[in-house]
Amino acid sequence: MTALPRAAAVLGGGALGQVLVPALRAAGVHIALAWNRTEQRGWRTELEQLRDAELVLLTVSDPAVEPLCRQVAGLIGRGQLVAHCAGALTLDPLRSALEAGARTGSLHPLRAIPRGSAPGILRDAAAGIAGSDGIAREQLHQLARALGMSPIPVSAEARALYHAAAVLAAAGQVALFSRAVKAFQMATGAPEPIARAALLPLSQGALSSLERLAPDEALTGPVARGDAETVSAHRAAFPGDLVGLYDELTRAALELKPSAAIEASLKTRPAAANPKAAPGSRSSPRRPPPPSAARPSASSRSPAPRARPPGRRPPGPAPRRKR
Repeated sequence: MTALPRAAAVLGGGALGQVLVPALRAAGVHIALAWNRTEQRGWRTELEQLRDAELVLLTVSDPAVEPLCRQVAGLIGRGQLVAHCAGALTLDPLRSALEAGARTGSLHPLRAIPRGSAPGILRDAAAGIAGSDGIAREQLHQLARALGMSPIPVSAEARALYHAAAVLAAAGQVALFSRAVKAFQMATGAPEPIARAALLPLSQGALSSLERLAPDEALTGPVARGDAETVSAHRAAFPGDLVGLYDELTRAALELKPSAAIEASLKTRPAAANPKAAPGSRSSPRRPPPPSAARPSASSRSPAPRARPPGRRPPGPAPRRKR
């Protein structure tokens, strides 16, 4: 069993870095250096102590990983492990550390970490793990477990798909929830904070049920009941820009609970699609032209001139009588 690193350096004082420093200390790992590019209380701006760290964690933004690795490559050598915490990146941005003789890897917590979070936020999360060799992977597996996370190996070839799945599970949920809030506002006229508060328990309840149940068992709503009539009513009520989203989500639900009747209903156009655009949309329904009966006719505006018989001249003024 690979031992935990005795000392670590955390480079980047953002939300994740501020969580990792106390979490590593709680796991028994000495913090040789907590570095940030700009001055920040409790963080250094010099890198000299980097040589004292067996583990170097780069907790900066994705675009900053490669430049920072090149910057510190001269201070790194054999026996050290340099790892980034970016979900979307392979190990390629750490090539300069590898060339300097260090092992490289990645430890990506599958957890949204707002600034100011407590160190315990990492517990019970999964962590995507990659390493330049078996020793690097094992070291990061052990570190993830010491921090209370469950390590999951991720290959370089699958990295983009892995990260895309993570985005769907987090940012995708937020985006979908925002569309539900707008539809609720259209239906009720409720202000956004009230609409959000009304729908949030539904979302939280649906997601929390996944802790106990598989998706096909946790699914609720008309697809779970095989209720094609309600699905058709929903499609007719939604504005046009939401029907496509609803249909796609319904097809995803049908993979969990198949229904031939609902599948058939999705192949038809909504019975009476609501033309009203969702709030924030640039599109707006066209105003119908006024009915022809409401328009004044030509005869009501001014009399039409009478046609003259051909060959006749209009009469001139009457002659004046002599006195």
